[in-house]
Amino acid sequence: MPLFQYQGMDAQGKRKKGLIEAQNDKEAKDKLRDMGIMVIKVATKARVSSRQSLKGESLLTFTLQLSQLVGAGVPLYESLLAIEGQCRNEPYHRIVLSLCEQIKAGAALSQAMATYPESFNKLYCSMIAAGEAIGALDVVLDKLWHLLSRQMKLRGEAITAMVYPGILASFSFLIIIMLLGFVVPSIEGIFAERKLNGFTQFVLNVSHFFRDYWWLYIPAFFGIVGFVVYQIRSPAGKLWIERNALKVPLIRTLVMQTSVARFCRTMGTLQQGGLPFIESLRISREVMRNVVIEEEIKRAEARIIEGSTIGIELGRTKWFPPMVAQMLAVGEESGTTITMFNKIADMYEQEVEKTLARVMALAQPVILIVMGAVIGTVLMAILLPLTDVSSLAI
Repeated sequence: MPLFQYQGMDAQGKRKKGLIEAQNDKEAKDKLRDMGIMVIKVATKARVSSRQSLKGESLLTFTLQLSQLVGAGVPLYESLLAIEGQCRNEPYHRIVLSLCEQIKAGAALSQAMATYPESFNKLYCSMIAAGEAIGALDVVLDKLWHLLSRQMKLRGEAITAMVYPGILASFSFLIIIMLLGFVVPSIEGIFAERKLNGFTQFVLNVSHFFRDYWWLYIPAFFGIVGFVVYQIRSPAGKLWIERNALKVPLIRTLVMQTSVARFCRTMGTLQQGGLPFIESLRISREVMRNVVIEEEIKRAEARIIEGSTIGIELGRTKWFPPMVAQMLAVGEESGTTITMFNKIADMYEQEVEKTLARVMALAQPVILIVMGAVIGTVLMAILLPLTDVSSLAI
């Protein structure tokens, strides 16, 4: 729903200005008149940019604050108003203010949040809608906060695991550039008027190309990087990556473990929030972030609707470990499916941490070996002619 910025005067003659949600400017003026405000000016406000969205720590803080306020018995509108007063200098202030305006106008919180999909995804809005339906909004918000906290922790661990290898790879690349661009040219004069072996001549030719044709390969490098980034962000590129990531041994394990952890954590949270099982299944498969595994869940979902159980159907899939299916089958028999979903999520989140540690431990020596091989190749090319004593004779 569009957001309008207004200026007006209240019944006491005081100037008022702010933001209001409406389908068009006429509806905005009607709402303002109903609020007792004489309209002076109404103008469309630009839509929320990505920078103004509630994401990461901001969304986590918003969810925690709203959970605590609603749980303490503060009415929803007053709770949002209190949060709005604390975040007036934040980029996402406009979103919180819009939520206040919509709630005041009589909209449900889930409906208000659905107007900002970049901030509140389908999972978030569905959980809020379920909390509103069963009258346990504070409980659902608390569960959402725990879910977001775990997701952020998992994402942070993945980023942290890649920082050191990334720095090491960048440093190695810098050393190789310095060798080919500065070190080799500075000692090339030693080999003047000497017949060099093919290996040394090749390294010198690479150094010459590196220095003489920088105007060609630097734009080409950035062009290739830009093209790759564009392809990765495109739907077709994401689909290609998701399909082929499952063909690389260690990456396949990491993707599978991450997908299982996300799926089970989301299913457990949605079921605790009171959502129907099939609706929970549909939302949970959308957060797995791998189209191949999502298709498996979609096929299982169709058979569950026909009367099968999730334990049996996940046991038939290729990517879910047999233990997951067995634990869920036991949970269905004993009536503890929600508990089993959360236990599986805890277990696989720990497995993701171990796999990330192994990836980091493997990446470091691989980078060092590659860097050492390149540096060693350059040094050997330089030293080989020097070992020929006859070539040094005066």
